Amino acid sequence: MKFFHSTKNSAGIGLIEVLVTAVVISVGLLAVASLQSDLISGSRTNKTRSECQSIANTKIEQLRDSIEKTGTSGYNALASSTTNESIAGVNETFTRNWVVIDQSNPTRKQVSVTVSWGTGVENQCMVQSIIAFDNAGNSVLAAKGGGSGISIGGSTLNAQSSNYITQTITLPTAATPGSVVTIDSKTYIVDASGTKGIGADLCGLYTPFENDLYTRRINYDGVTGNEAIELYEKVMVDTVGYCVPRIRYNGGVIIPLRGIVHSGATTGTGQNQSLLDVNLFTFDVSESGTFCVFKPAANAKSAPYTCYVGGNCQGFTDTPLSGSVTECQSALSAAIVGPGGWRGKVGLLGVASNGRNVCFAEELTSTPTTLDTARNYYARNAGLNEGINKPFSCHDFLIINGQSTETKVYNECVTQANAIGGFRLASKIIQRDISGNNIFDPIIDTNFCVGAIETTYTITGHFTGALTLLAFPTVTVNDGTTISACTATISTYTCNITTSATSVTIRAFYHLTFQAASCNVPLVSTIPSTIPSTIGCDLIFTILPLHTITGFIHAPTAAAANAISLTVADGSNTIECAKGLYIPLLGYSSYICSISTASTTGITINATAISGYAVSPAIYEVPTGFVGGDFNVSESVVPTYTISGSITLDAPVDNLVSLTTAVNTGTGSCTLPKPSGGWKKSTSYNYTCTVNGGSNSLSVAISPTCSNTKIGGTNAFMKYTLTSSGSHSEHSLKIIGIPYVLYFGRKIPSPFIIRSYFSIQLQF
Repeated sequence: MKFFHSTKNSAGIGLIEVLVTAVVISVGLLAVASLQSDLISGSRTNKTRSECQSIANTKIEQLRDSIEKTGTSGYNALASSTTNESIAGVNETFTRNWVVIDQSNPTRKQVSVTVSWGTGVENQCMVQSIIAFDNAGNSVLAAKGGGSGISIGGSTLNAQSSNYITQTITLPTAATPGSVVTIDSKTYIVDASGTKGIGADLCGLYTPFENDLYTRRINYDGVTGNEAIELYEKVMVDTVGYCVPRIRYNGGVIIPLRGIVHSGATTGTGQNQSLLDVNLFTFDVSESGTFCVFKPAANAKSAPYTCYVGGNCQGFTDTPLSGSVTECQSALSAAIVGPGGWRGKVGLLGVASNGRNVCFAEELTSTPTTLDTARNYYARNAGLNEGINKPFSCHDFLIINGQSTETKVYNECVTQANAIGGFRLASKIIQRDISGNNIFDPIIDTNFCVGAIETTYTITGHFTGALTLLAFPTVTVNDGTTISACTATISTYTCNITTSATSVTIRAFYHLTFQAASCNVPLVSTIPSTIPSTIGCDLIFTILPLHTITGFIHAPTAAAANAISLTVADGSNTIECAKGLYIPLLGYSSYICSISTASTTGITINATAISGYAVSPAIYEVPTGFVGGDFNVSESVVPTYTISGSITLDAPVDNLVSLTTAVNTGTGSCTLPKPSGGWKKSTSYNYTCTVNGGSNSLSVAISPTCSNTKIGGTNAFMKYTLTSSGSHSEHSLKIIGIPYVLYFGRKIPSPFIIRSYFSIQLQF
């Protein structure tokens, strides 16, 4: 018998599959729920930490906000918390406390604020800071546009080693540019606009430094000791020297960076005269913290420069060589100054925009990887960059004509360096490697000097004949290039100078009634790392005879008599004379001149008159007996002249923005109406100027100097130039576009806009 088994196909999902699916889904949902919980918890923790940090920072700012030094709420009263503060936050309730520790050398307070919630170190945050006091007056002066109306530049980005301190105000009424005005007992020099005044003082209030600069040491941070040095620039107005404040160095020392700028670049398309046409040296002092002196003579190929930066005297323990501002006198330095003070770049502006390159040591050894115009200075300490804190010399620059490739730059740098010769270029990176505290190093780095090596000398000597119980003489040392100030005591002087010269001149001045004393001191050169002490010469003062010279000023009116000024001079000194009251009945006023001099001949009284008046004689030769002469004043009529001509805009001058004419000196005015449709190429325009007689200068200015005319579909950037022809009565000019296409192998970018001027000297 056969048996048959029948099997049917199953359809759907079995129970086991359903159970497995349920387990997988449950595990996934639990994981998502756990993740969501963690995200919510993490977000809450982050918000809590952020709020913790904010609460700590708020307390730091509260402690920092002390505008008085003494008193129960002043800086001196800042102290640690005695109890914990409880602060209700958004997510948690916080506990806050702080610790204040007094630090010295320099005086400052170290503050630590701790904020916590709950328990454990993971539930707290800490903020630390250093607080130093500066009085409210200095704080106002350090802010631009203060309530006093004085504008003084704020801190520079150089570790707070210096501040820009030139003072500028808006004058209540316009004044003559270059003149001196007094407002609220303060002296100002009127700037070129005639509407602004630049604060200044007589230079006799400060100590002569070098390069027509003056200095003084001051206590700026309120802590005992003169830790700051103010640098002033001498500006001559007529025959009087005024000192304009430029920069304050907060670290106790001024560091000079010196060298020479050489030029192998040429003008025109041929081998024309090399020029140093650098418009500015490094960046503006308010940005860079550097004050640079660079005054090349006309048509010079080489010229020296010095850039002054700020160091940091903290930790300095050596004995200073003299009272020079280029030496730390002690460890005094403002607490705000970073380690080593200034670090940054020193270089040439106005070079690249003129299609030039700058050579460094790198360009003389191989094809450069970068093209630079500045040298970078810093100290490397434990992997961090700090201030350079050391003087350098012989850091020269070399300018060459712009080249289209790096290889051509290398070839041209080598060619021009060999042609000039006698110098060695420093690297574009100056790194001083140190370890530990960044202490000021007074030894000048001369590693790149060639030929005569500069040596630092200390020169001491004596003087006699001066009444030093009343005041000390002013003593200077001169090596033929640089004049530096010396220090004087009751009977001795000390001079410090770094020079390659074989001798220097010591000169001393003491009051007008004493004859100036001078002598020559020979120097013996040694290696730069030593500081030789040289015995100076003895200076002997002698009292000069005092001479009084009197006379009369004959004039039709009191205004005419007061319109002249008189000075007496002996060839070395020039002293202003005093004038008496005008007597209308007699038609004259008297004058008196006093001068102490050893000369008996060559004494003159010089007379000058303001515009509208004439004086005769202009110079009176004082006879041996020191007898005065009379001066006659009369009103004069200044003739006026009319100058006219045309100004032609050549094709392709196509985007001229402005075209102006003006009389630069004397008085007068010009008329040149701007066309309604703007200045157009291939067009002539007429101008007319009215000029007073005498010496004047007529100028024409155009802006911008560059255009972007298309030539063959390509931008061919142009540079405008001015040519002129004609006589005094009629002068015509022409503005011409000159192709100026390549800039290091690339087109000149159009934002380079430079104003161009043309000046005509006129004499009637």
